Amino acid sequence: MEVYDLARDREYLERLQLATVKSNEFALVSEHGLPGSEQWWTAVRDGSIPTHGVEGTITDIRIVGNWPEFEVDANGELTTWCLEGDIKSYRVGIGVRVDYVIQRCQRSSEPHGEDSVKVVLRILLGP
Repeated sequence: MEVYDLARDREYLERLQLATVKSNEFALVSEHGLPGSEQWWTAVRDGSIPTHGVEGTITDIRIVGNWPEFEVDANGELTTWCLEGDIKSYRVGIGVRVDYVIQRCQRSSEPHGEDSVKVVLRILLGP
């Protein structure tokens, strides 16, 4: 069951685009167009921006600061993701797939100095 689809998250895309154009706090390099633009989605579809996926089991759900997140165990490799979409559907022990792209940051604008971020495209929950 799909619980999140970035293409339908207009509010987040607007904030992401505005930050990319006007902010140093979360500015992304827009080498394939502004994130969420038709040019950007075309680059995602044709593989110019490679799509990655993590598939595994939800092992933890928690609040860190003000952010709800979940942990995925993908064959022993643990990753953490923000809860997006229908948060009532997330449960420890169920299967999950997170599809994402990696976007470079302008001037290491991320809080921890990373030079790239994972932008979630969709989250699917299921057995």
